[in-house]
Amino acid sequence: MSEKVASDNVTNPATASIPTFDRAAGARILARSFYRELRENGYTPKQLLALSTELIDLITQDLQAERKGAA
Repeated sequence: MSEKVASDNVTNPATASIPTFDRAAGARILARSFYRELRENGYTPKQLLALSTELIDLITQDLQAERKGAA
């Protein structure tokens, strides 16, 4: 994630002024809030694991597409 955040700061002028540390902390806060909200709405740990697995799969596909585009 830090590589993506660092590259965002370079390529996106709107986020260039946001320090990497603040973005990483923001991601942690967002993840915890998202988790808490889903648990409060009845999602089970198994369902959250399935959701997390799907998110990781989508991110992996994006990264692979970026690598193919850069090659």
